Amino acid sequence: MKTTLLRSLTCVLATAALASSSCGAEQTRAEKIRAKLDSADRDYVFVTMHRGDWRNAPENSIGAIEGSIAKGADIVELDVSATKDGEYVLLHDGTLDRVSNGKGRSLDLTLEEIGQYRLKSSNGKELTDYKILTLKEALAITKGRILVNLDKFPRDPHGIAEYVKKLGMEKEVILKGYFMPGELKKKMKEHWAGIEDGTFYYMPILNLNFSGKKESKSEEASAWSIKVFEAWQAQNRVPGAYELCIAKETPVVVLERLKAMQKDGGPRIWINTLWDSLCAGHTDERGFKGDPDGSWGWALENGATMIQTDRPVELIKYLESKGRRNL
Repeated sequence: MKTTLLRSLTCVLATAALASSSCGAEQTRAEKIRAKLDSADRDYVFVTMHRGDWRNAPENSIGAIEGSIAKGADIVELDVSATKDGEYVLLHDGTLDRVSNGKGRSLDLTLEEIGQYRLKSSNGKELTDYKILTLKEALAITKGRILVNLDKFPRDPHGIAEYVKKLGMEKEVILKGYFMPGELKKKMKEHWAGIEDGTFYYMPILNLNFSGKKESKSEEASAWSIKVFEAWQAQNRVPGAYELCIAKETPVVVLERLKAMQKDGGPRIWINTLWDSLCAGHTDERGFKGDPDGSWGWALENGATMIQTDRPVELIKYLESKGRRNL
């Protein structure tokens, strides 16, 4: 099985390389999705699969990526981590322990060392023949087929941006983080120009309130989110979207302002329906267990045109029933 998987990856890489070298080809699916993302259309809702199709394959694996494409997602979220020798691999935690038969931080291991380990199944109990993917391998699989949300981008903004640019994939990735504009500019250095001209799609993350017991912390989080939002809105080119983490059902200034902007094609609203603290309890499981209006419907009511989910099949079916999936 291991040989088959490795051979399959080789075929995928070869096919992607051939496709990228074709001249005069019609617009790829990824290009169509990016064009829609850049448009003023606020009817279509983009579906992002969290760590790929992890219910049916190990997270961040070939199978998880292919499953995302097969299920019709627009974006696959992948987690980037650096190695000791300056390469990039897909690991959410930055360590091998939870997801593979290896141990330790990727930063303490070379790519060759990491390559000897295999990923565990989704339940963490069985060892599979899937290997830990490099970022290059992952982007070769996604090229032209689906957009990629590179989570953990703040781990190395300049290095990751440079890596993506060398692969010619700037238009097919979404970068995100908690940075103020000036901070990100310093970290990205010469690649900041890609943010300013819209080549790179950068999405600020805003924690709109705090789910802890101290009300003062909630107030601090809301005040900070307003500062970050206003700083980005003051840029010559405002972000195409904001990822909003909504812990509680309380009035939030930033959310209301963004909702009001939707009718004029303002920045998109990205909402995660993954767990309670990200969507005030309006989770995928709520939708999966029979209350889709109380889950994904709530996200739509709050202006979301980008939803990150762990239940893509059910979410897409729901969005189609609402006429929100006409690409």
